[in-house]
This record gives sequence, C-alpha cells and structure tokens, in this order.
Amino acid sequence: MEENKRLIEEKLLGILEEAIGEESASADRYRRALKYARDEEAIAMLERLVKDEEAHERILRERYYEIKKRLGLKVMKGK
Repeated sequence: MEENKRLIEEKLLGILEEAIGEESASADRYRRALKYARDEEAIAMLERLVKDEEAHERILRERYYEIKKRLGLKVMKGK
C-alpha cells in the first residue's frame, strides 16, 4: 500500500475511534434521559434516538474494522 494512502487511513482510524466513542456516549445519554421521561412522546423520541445512535456506532465500527484489516492490523471486535 502506498505510504501516503496508509497514513491517511491511519488518521481516518483515529477519527472513527473518536466518532464511535461519541455515538456510544450519545446513546448512553439518551438511555439516562429515559429514566426521567414521563410522557409517551418523549419516551418514544428517546428510544428512537438510542436506536439511531446504536446504528451509527455499528456502521462506524464496520468501517473501522474494514480499514484495520486492509492495513493488516489486528482486529478485536468489542460490541
């Protein structure tokens, strides 16, 4: 793999790691908010937001693992 392309993909891995953390934190935040939600509309909205953030995290993780494999780096799947 061309050295410049490898450096770009390594930087992308760092960005994806950060984004995965942010999606996970957002899902956790909405889960905490669910404990305090009382009306059905708020509960439905928060549940949808949790699902959306979990889906975003899955998409980001899939891409992250694809890049790691392409770079020949060890892939250890967490979630």
